[in-house]
Amino acid sequence: MNARPGLALGTNPEDNGDVNAQSNTYAVGSQAPVTHADAGSEGVPMADESGVMLPGSREEMRFLRKNSNWVNMIIAILACLAVVAVVLLIAPQPEVDPQRVVDYQTIAEQSEDSAEFDLIVPKIPSGWTSNEASLDRVGDSDRTSWYMSFVGTERQWVSIEQAKATEKWAKSKVGDAVAAETVTAGGLDYQIYRTADAKEYWVTGKGDNFVVITAIATPDSIDFFAKQVSKQLK
Repeated sequence: MNARPGLALGTNPEDNGDVNAQSNTYAVGSQAPVTHADAGSEGVPMADESGVMLPGSREEMRFLRKNSNWVNMIIAILACLAVVAVVLLIAPQPEVDPQRVVDYQTIAEQSEDSAEFDLIVPKIPSGWTSNEASLDRVGDSDRTSWYMSFVGTERQWVSIEQAKATEKWAKSKVGDAVAAETVTAGGLDYQIYRTADAKEYWVTGKGDNFVVITAIATPDSIDFFAKQVSKQLK
């Protein structure tokens, strides 16, 4: 049998330098031999003996493509968010106040001729607004009731309902509230009713003209409205 080219007859394999480390694939032309120690599954260098990826290897390219996909996705999301933010900034904002505000004094003037009594129209503290005012019928009767609602600072709220009615009508407005003390404000006595959720009802009347103040507010705020009710109630 002829000897393999490049190997001397009778020489031990251990003495052939780095020939034993070569794969069965021989160099073609000027290409250097690829060893098992630095070859990947496709014979392309991937990592050295320390496990570090070699520059230009398939493994490095695969790693870069994988990570660049996440980077591109994050950049695209941030770009979209930036566009949305710009659109929101340049879009015309609504001119309507998010809290409903009504001109209760003008509504009172327009409703005066339809009422059976002089409407109570209080002044309100600084920072307060009215969010409702209306003259409506009392149930199915021919009587009318004048209702106003006011929203104040520190999440306060006060409503005033006035009607030419009876004490029974006034008491029906307090629901399950429990009778508490009686106070005097502006010369009139008010029976106070309270609920477990801190709501108060101040009930007063003069002749057949009754008023129910409903409030979740400080005592000073309720007293402010009660004194005006007493002054205007006839």
